[in-house]
Amino acid sequence: MAATITGRKAKILFSSSAYGDTWKSGTYHAMSDFSLTFDRGTIEQELVGREGNYFTQGAMSVEGSLTACRFGASGGSQFLDSIVDGTIFTLSGSVNKDVGTSLHWILHSAQVTGYDMSIGDASTISEVSIDFTILNPYDVTYDSVTGGITDVTS
Repeated sequence: MAATITGRKAKILFSSSAYGDTWKSGTYHAMSDFSLTFDRGTIEQELVGREGNYFTQGAMSVEGSLTACRFGASGGSQFLDSIVDGTIFTLSGSVNKDVGTSLHWILHSAQVTGYDMSIGDASTISEVSIDFTILNPYDVTYDSVTGGITDVTS
């Protein structure tokens, strides 16, 4: 089942141990877009002597993207360092749709996989689009009671 969760009270935070950074918020980077996608494939095996095939869960992937306008801010270097030196950053956040309905996450192994900068003229805003992936998606768990998504290293 696919779902899109949106809300007015979204909070997104980043931190990188490589810089000893304190947490930087999504508003600090002037983010105009953010997405986090969880996907799990299906494995199929043909069976002999039985009707139908055997299906089970496949590999899980966690990927995301964000668009930021303050990419030159002091905390923006953690994204470039992630793609150049292979360092990881921690991604944390939450979104509240209605009272009592929320989703929150803390993922400790995010790494940038793409960085696309768009520089405009005096009448446009320059922005950067950053794609990232979670390096250990097999350790990600979900708590349906709290609405929390975390990885095993937390």
